[in-house]
Amino acid sequence: TTTNGLSDDEAVRRLQIQGPNMPTSRKPVHPLILLLQIIPNPFNVLLLALAVVNAAMPPPNWKGFGVLMFMVAISTGVRFWQEYRSSIAVIQLQASITTEVKVRRHHRTIGDKALAQIDRSVDTKIEEKDLVPGDVLFLSPGSVVPADCLVLESSFLRISQSSWTGETDPVAKGALDLEIKDAQIFDLANVIFMGTSVVSGNGLAVVLRTGNDVLLADMAKQLEKRREPNNFQRGIRNVTWLLIAFMLVMVPIVLAISGKTTGDWQSAALFSISVAVGLVPEMLPAIVNVNLAKGAFSLSKKKAIVKRLDSVQNIGAMTVLCSDKTGTLTKDEVTIQEAIDMDGNKSLETIELAIVDANAQGSDGNNIDAAIRSSAPSDVSDRVAKHQIISTIPFDFERRRSSCIARGVTGQDILVCKGALEEVLARCTQARQGTKTVPLGGAEVKAIRQRADELNRSGYRVLLVSMKRLPKAYINDEDAVQGLESDMTLQGLLTFIDPPKDDAALSIKQLKEYGVQIKVLTGDNLPVALNICQALEIVEHNQVTENDDIQAITGPELARVEGTPEFDCLARTCKVFAKLSPNQKAAIIASLRKGGNCVGMLGDGINDCVALRAADVGISVDSGSQVAKDCADLILTEKGLDIIVESVRVGRITYGNTIKYIKMVASSNFGNVFSILAASAWLPFTPMTSIQLLAQNLLYDISQIGIPWDNMDEEFIKKPQQWRSMDLLRFILVLGPTSSVIDICTFSLNWWYYGVQSAHDPVAVSMCQTHWFLEGLLTQTLIVHLLRTPKIPFIQSRSSVPLALSTGLIMAVGFALPWIPGVENAFSFTRPAYTFIGFLAAELLLYCIEVQLVKMLYIKLFGRWL
Repeated sequence: TTTNGLSDDEAVRRLQIQGPNMPTSRKPVHPLILLLQIIPNPFNVLLLALAVVNAAMPPPNWKGFGVLMFMVAISTGVRFWQEYRSSIAVIQLQASITTEVKVRRHHRTIGDKALAQIDRSVDTKIEEKDLVPGDVLFLSPGSVVPADCLVLESSFLRISQSSWTGETDPVAKGALDLEIKDAQIFDLANVIFMGTSVVSGNGLAVVLRTGNDVLLADMAKQLEKRREPNNFQRGIRNVTWLLIAFMLVMVPIVLAISGKTTGDWQSAALFSISVAVGLVPEMLPAIVNVNLAKGAFSLSKKKAIVKRLDSVQNIGAMTVLCSDKTGTLTKDEVTIQEAIDMDGNKSLETIELAIVDANAQGSDGNNIDAAIRSSAPSDVSDRVAKHQIISTIPFDFERRRSSCIARGVTGQDILVCKGALEEVLARCTQARQGTKTVPLGGAEVKAIRQRADELNRSGYRVLLVSMKRLPKAYINDEDAVQGLESDMTLQGLLTFIDPPKDDAALSIKQLKEYGVQIKVLTGDNLPVALNICQALEIVEHNQVTENDDIQAITGPELARVEGTPEFDCLARTCKVFAKLSPNQKAAIIASLRKGGNCVGMLGDGINDCVALRAADVGISVDSGSQVAKDCADLILTEKGLDIIVESVRVGRITYGNTIKYIKMVASSNFGNVFSILAASAWLPFTPMTSIQLLAQNLLYDISQIGIPWDNMDEEFIKKPQQWRSMDLLRFILVLGPTSSVIDICTFSLNWWYYGVQSAHDPVAVSMCQTHWFLEGLLTQTLIVHLLRTPKIPFIQSRSSVPLALSTGLIMAVGFALPWIPGVENAFSFTRPAYTFIGFLAAELLLYCIEVQLVKMLYIKLFGRWL
């Protein structure tokens, strides 16, 4: 490769060998691999095991086997479709952003006269993915470095490496041949890396590595190790083990009672297996995944792409959100705060001179100049417009100042200089104080430094503005212009800040109301971070800095206590962490998770990747680095906390509807088992046929399809919600037997009122079975409205329209079945006694009163419902 670049033929050859300049992570996962990852869900494994038992035990129960396999298929299909669609959406989002880069290529042409071959260099634009090692690349302000490169030429080239290092200040890069012992790779002055960006200046660089060979791809490979189970996965695992343990306890009890009562131990064994199947909510995987998919769809409407369905529930369970500062809490733009003189008074002269120099720097000036120009009052702008710019000295990161020579309306030439405190102060011999000019002695210099230090500690960036009157004789002497920056008069100070976003304070307040604590993890310096956090009330202004209540700390300070209990204490109590390394961010998150928190991480830089993977839910933005998006579970199409607030609501509604279903179905199933057990020990006939049981379960499951669209009470949404397996067990044990009370009432009516006390009359037995079918289906379905809320149903809290329709429709259909010709014979129904309809209405009313009373007592004793 030469500075003329590669030939087109050589570039094509290298592209064929090297492949496109695109990380492997941008390729969607193969559908078969994704399917194999989804199938071994804990609930699916449990249902598959029960399906095998149904098919293996003689005689095989193929109906039960078919139902269980159907539930597994629905659950897997919903989850597969949503996650595959999300992965495709992410790829399409990435592919929609096509970036062109400017490279130098040389073409070989034929000369006119001697027919000689002539090499001709051409500057051309190509797509970023077509870059190959050896390409000569042009660098200009605003461009993102598309590959790992070696700088060949530079002119005031400044590169932002904040996505890698977290440092906000850009670094100088150039074609230097300096050997630095023990230098970190980001300290190399002539090497730039994919993912960094050009802040200012221009350059020419040769591409060293592309695609999967870049440093960025190497980090992605390091992140491929298996993640720790997140909050949702741990919760699902615990619930699954609870159901398994519950089955292992109940099945032997049912086997012993049934075998002892009937004397037929083989039938008792088959019955106990059917009880095991009955205890498991077979629709659970499908309902859970439909809930998550519905939540993911809702989030997509709120500018968030869900990569992993688990993250929908995890963001609802989130108790701590770790966030970066720039662009999330702040606008990611420099704004001038005020212009003051050396006494701290507002100074129009200072801002006027600063605007003169900012205008002189033109559009090539930095963001500081842009902020100064945009802050100009109208009267000042009019006066500045009358200045004629004679000469300009641009900003330089070595000089850390910029200057210009301007001519005012009076014809007086002045030198205006603005820049960093030490660089400008060292070149001033006097200062403007009110309406007079005073010598700049030691006391004055000390006072200025103290004021600047106070402003820095408050989080402001400080620049000084100075000026000097010039005789016209100097103007044409260009070599002497830079030497004029001496014996200047200090005019005043400018303070700058990256201001908070307009909606950040409201979003933080809402997150606090939802029980989510905000912790700021930033690579910026501590004073700047504290200033923003105090403005947004993340940290109190009167913060305590004693060891037992430190609210802010830096990475180096944190490193001293790493691996000790004090580290966990600081991770828990501190709210602002500055100057952190990537591993420290991950360590803080791991410590918070170890303490029982569900942790979210919002970050878009390469240095956030480890932390994104360590969190329960990693959140990035579509404008973030590619590796950060690969590590994230949730990708925001806009960067802001307001989307997080909406996501928390959606996540909690999703979790609420999921746990609502689990508690309702598990307690109902346990009640049914309890009732069947009582009936087996009492009645001389089976209380319901197997086909009736199957129909009842199927109708009840259909009635639940409206749950993912149900409403949640605002009180529930306001608090972080996490899986509590022991709370579920308690709910099952308390609420399950309440339904058995009504079942036993039905058995008693059949036994004493209708006089069916033997199995000799098939029609009477069928009528009793129909009675229990109707009572069981209607009570199970109606009670959904009581169990879905801790409040009084229909009055204080109403279900959604889909749930009301699904439950109402199933109750109507179920009640009508025994009267439908053809259906009654197919399901072995006999039309119920007309007097039973009155008893049924009374039982429904009694059951509602019973459950409401039990619910009120339960909440009083245990302090929670769902």
